[in-house]
Amino acid sequence: MTALSTVRRSWLLAPVSHPDRVSDAPSAGADVIVLDLAEFVAEPDKPAARESLRDCLLPANSTGAEVFVQIDPELMLADLSAAVWPGLDGVVVTRAETPGQVVSIDAIISELESRRGMSPSSVELVLSLETAQGNQNGFEVATASSRTWGLSLGRADLVMDLRPEPSGETHLMQYLMQRLVTLASATGTVPIGAWWRFPDRGLLATPENTLVAAQRGRAIGFKGSFCVVDNQVLPLNAGFTPSESEVAAAHALCEAYESATASGTYTMVSVDERVLTPDIVGQAANTVALADACSTRDRFKAAAVKGIPVPVP
Repeated sequence: MTALSTVRRSWLLAPVSHPDRVSDAPSAGADVIVLDLAEFVAEPDKPAARESLRDCLLPANSTGAEVFVQIDPELMLADLSAAVWPGLDGVVVTRAETPGQVVSIDAIISELESRRGMSPSSVELVLSLETAQGNQNGFEVATASSRTWGLSLGRADLVMDLRPEPSGETHLMQYLMQRLVTLASATGTVPIGAWWRFPDRGLLATPENTLVAAQRGRAIGFKGSFCVVDNQVLPLNAGFTPSESEVAAAHALCEAYESATASGTYTMVSVDERVLTPDIVGQAANTVALADACSTRDRFKAAAVKGIPVPVP
């Protein structure tokens, strides 16, 4: 894991069966390009997509994006055999449902890493809990492999056939999103998602609505989101990055606390009628650290676009 892996705000899906989508993806500015073998690839096109996948890995990485491959667990051996090559950063597992499924995927990846000269455990996992069973087994699934970096709900609103409420929001989705954030915290993983408003579910949301969904998602604890349209990438990057005003306020809060406690004696510190505790100051410090990490990620991608060799931090 590198320092860059702490910032994965935008995950752009590119179906491997659509060469134009794959070739256009690197120029979109995503933190992660997800080469898709599962969700948007028609069944008859999957063998050819697997054959071409290895040749897609390095071009996808050419502008500084990390590269994941999205697989179908029912076709795990074929999909992983096509995907796990040098240049791959991780695998997104659709419809992750049982610990045994994840253990099998881990074992196959380990064998392929060894056979193909890759560093052990270099390939990370993001697990999509997009079925009722996957959500019910969430903790056990999330802890089945030390490779697991992140969790997502994927297309839970479709697979679980959740009913629309009169308000226009989707039944159970708010609960499932908040539960996913809690589950990720409990398992030491990262929650991926955004808080879309009806009728958006992310697939064809406008850039403006994507920005709002990302900001709402970050407010409850999500760290990034999948998208399928190039013009959604920059709004996701912006929405999951602390704003200048947030960073300035966080800096001021940390400085006020440090100044008030510099003597080493206990002091009740208040700023703008708000009593500060170490936990609150820690959250402010995290905001500053996230902003710095986002800046590092953006500088790395900008250098890669210009062809400037920059060591991965």
